[in-house]
Amino acid sequence: MKTKLLTLCLALTLGLSLLVVSAQAAPVAMASRQGFRVDGKAVTAEVYNVDGSNYFKLRDIAMLLKDTPSCFSVNYDEATRTISVATGVTYLPDNSELKTGRDKSASCTPSNQSLMIDGRNVKLQAYNFGGNNFFRLRDLGEELSFYVGYDQEHNLALLDSAYYIRHTDLSEGLPVQLYYEVPVFKGESEGLRKINRAFDELEQNFISKKAPDVRAMTRESMNGGYAPTKEEPYMDRNDARVWQHGDLVSTSISYDWYMGGVADYGSSCYNFNAKTGKQLFLNDILDMPESKIKEAIVSALVANYPGVEETGVMETPMDAIRAMNIRDIDFIVKEDGTIEVIFDKYEIAAGYAGMFAIPLKDLPTKPLN
Repeated sequence: MKTKLLTLCLALTLGLSLLVVSAQAAPVAMASRQGFRVDGKAVTAEVYNVDGSNYFKLRDIAMLLKDTPSCFSVNYDEATRTISVATGVTYLPDNSELKTGRDKSASCTPSNQSLMIDGRNVKLQAYNFGGNNFFRLRDLGEELSFYVGYDQEHNLALLDSAYYIRHTDLSEGLPVQLYYEVPVFKGESEGLRKINRAFDELEQNFISKKAPDVRAMTRESMNGGYAPTKEEPYMDRNDARVWQHGDLVSTSISYDWYMGGVADYGSSCYNFNAKTGKQLFLNDILDMPESKIKEAIVSALVANYPGVEETGVMETPMDAIRAMNIRDIDFIVKEDGTIEVIFDKYEIAAGYAGMFAIPLKDLPTKPLN
């Protein structure tokens, strides 16, 4: 009797397990009834709603964001059945994008498609509709650095590229090219808010302290020997640029300054963990003691700029680097993960005009925190 009861219990348990698996394998899918806007423009695409979430084809999203800061490439390896995505790379269309047709929601099945993003194996929920893989929109936004929102009043899903560059002209009609740019990151996370606050502070500091001095100097010089004109104005231009590598946001604000026959140029770089908003310095990125990091920069400088050993007045560029605070060394991390250290015009070699852009290769890195 005990044996029969045990057999019956096992049979019931197995039956219930099969019912659970069956229920999981049968998602509720339908063609999405929502409208969609990308950076404020209405778009049409094949979109399905699965259990309350919108699912898009990867190539459609790539096409919609092709000309934005959130662009990414898409490639497929038939042999390994792997989709490879590279962020920051302009998408090349294959004429399959943004095509709509009959409703394929009845064909919905879970997909086990492999997905690599910037060389990382990424596990995302995906479904197959009519032979094509569809990924959840919010998952793609988190992994590929674009913003996903919802306009409840108009039942619209909103897609915005990751950031825009805010350009503030401060010339007030004077013969000077005077402006300041900062990136503004879109999204509602506390990490992005912290990054935006950091750039707001930089912008306000320039507006309140630097710009009035530049305008005053311009006015004072308008009748002098190096008087600025509309055709040949003075300059204090500050141009922002952004690179994104995974969760690392790398930015530079490059300045180009000219007044009264004197010129200067350079850049300030700022790096952040996009998820936490923490500002990162070179020793947060490289898994090496500070002294070793500086020696790696010295070696790369000599290798990339032959003859630089002979420059400098009071000290050599190599000794200037060794004496620097690691937090004062400007750098960017490009989309492919390459670290580039940047020194301004006279920062490490007084009397030797020129910026140094020094790529650091094959050095151990830390995980972001």
